[in-house]
Amino acid sequence: MNAIDILSKYWGYSTFRSKQEEVIENILVNKDVLAIFPVGEGKSLCYQIPALMKNGVCLVISPLISLMTDQLRFLSSKGIKSIAINKNINLNEIDDIFNKCKFGGIKFLFLSPERLQSSKIKRKLNDININLIAVDEAHCISEWGHQFRPSFRKISDLRTILPQTPILALTATANKYVIDDITTNLHFKKNHEIIKTSLKKNNISYLVLENIDKRKKLIELVEKIKSSIIIYANSRKNVENISKYLNYNKYNSCFYHAGLSYENRKNIQEKWIKNQIRIIVATSSFGMGINKQDVRLVINFSLPPNIETYYQQSGRAGRDNKKAYSILLFDENDIKYQQQLLRQRYPKCYEIIDFYNNLSNYLQIPIGSVPEDNKSINIENFKERYKISSIELYNFLNILQNEGYIIFKGFVKPHSKLKIILDTNNLYKFQIENRLYDQFIRLLLRTYPKLFNQYVSINEEIIAKKINRDIDYIKKILNKLEKLEVVKYQFNDENTITIKYLIPRVDSQYLSFNDAEIEKRKKSDLYRLEKMISFCKNQDQCRRNLILNYFDEVESNDCENCSNCLKYDL
Repeated sequence: MNAIDILSKYWGYSTFRSKQEEVIENILVNKDVLAIFPVGEGKSLCYQIPALMKNGVCLVISPLISLMTDQLRFLSSKGIKSIAINKNINLNEIDDIFNKCKFGGIKFLFLSPERLQSSKIKRKLNDININLIAVDEAHCISEWGHQFRPSFRKISDLRTILPQTPILALTATANKYVIDDITTNLHFKKNHEIIKTSLKKNNISYLVLENIDKRKKLIELVEKIKSSIIIYANSRKNVENISKYLNYNKYNSCFYHAGLSYENRKNIQEKWIKNQIRIIVATSSFGMGINKQDVRLVINFSLPPNIETYYQQSGRAGRDNKKAYSILLFDENDIKYQQQLLRQRYPKCYEIIDFYNNLSNYLQIPIGSVPEDNKSINIENFKERYKISSIELYNFLNILQNEGYIIFKGFVKPHSKLKIILDTNNLYKFQIENRLYDQFIRLLLRTYPKLFNQYVSINEEIIAKKINRDIDYIKKILNKLEKLEVVKYQFNDENTITIKYLIPRVDSQYLSFNDAEIEKRKKSDLYRLEKMISFCKNQDQCRRNLILNYFDEVESNDCENCSNCLKYDL
């Protein structure tokens, strides 16, 4: 089948959008390509179609589990086999995944950049036929990019492992510095192509409102625009408070942030997609990979840290090309908040080293040792012991994760853990002799089939829903089963962070953090923040064109649609 046949078979379209076909044609002749397409312009299809036309497996490097999950679900709905290796996959499962890639008809293997650093995974990649390497959110490669992640710089190792395999790098936003950084770091071949579509969104009206009563304006906007709405705010606390305020005023909303459990986030997202919830109030963790057509309004309740983030978030409105609004509400407090965050995001090297040692000592990890199991820290206990704020704790952990020392999951109530300590024969005997527990144990095994002799994360809420009981009842039964020596049950009622060490603990004298590099990144982020502030305070030039100029796109005609062109606010 050719590209159009596959497009028609799996997507139901007869023609490509914009420059999708140009990207696909270049991939099919084994050229490296950097594709810069705005949000909602179908970047994923650019690797999916050529991968389906070729023998072998497409390797997709993706930074977020949520993005992987959305793509896995979409491909599965089309009958296309795909699989993912992210930070939740343990090393014992990797052999099985690669066997499926080799013999099980898998067409897409999704991989986080952190897991790519595993020597075992690198070796395994040599054993399967990789027909294309797709790097999603490729701006994360660049130190000039707004979401720079050092782990992305190591994706270039794939060029050594798979020198003949074409690379497709995908991003929605990249200026000339980011473009040069991406193509250089990935060792693009000389005949590579850079394919860029206009970032122009003619259907979106960009409005910026300064020093107003934000909550009053919020009620006016959600009352006036009766559609699906996204409201972005700068912290979990603010997100929750705004949602409560809207619900108090009889506007149906839910809050969404990374501190919620995966099940809660998934449930909220699905309800919103199905229009069972009209308004989502979220941190920046919401929206990537979501293609909801009927969003008429995106509100930034707080100042975004840069124009890249602002453009991506505003682009989630008007996906159907009908009239939509992006409205930014800001004041001087927003500017001070972003400046404070910037200072905290880039500590000195000695502070990072001190934190690494404190963390390792807290977890009782000797120098040269790497724990096999995940470790946990109690957030409040750790903060109190080392006199550190939540923001500082998150920033330090994020630095260590980006540098490849650890992976962490947290600032969220973790799942409880359970394992069955009887063998199958004795468990069966127990069920025969204790009919009261038989159906409950059967439910546990159907829901969590790997419970024998290893701890499995469980969700009491899910189990309770299956039998129409409350969570306290489930905990009571599990505690009874533990007393009867059938299971081991670890109930988590604390806010903890789960940490996995990727490499053995390093002696502090050999830790390598570069003050000059950290200062360079800080200046880069400060430059972008200043551009964002300048954009907001500019009351003369067309707002759409200010955005385009930032991304090196020249447009002579004003949009006649933004707050500066029309000199009004909604």
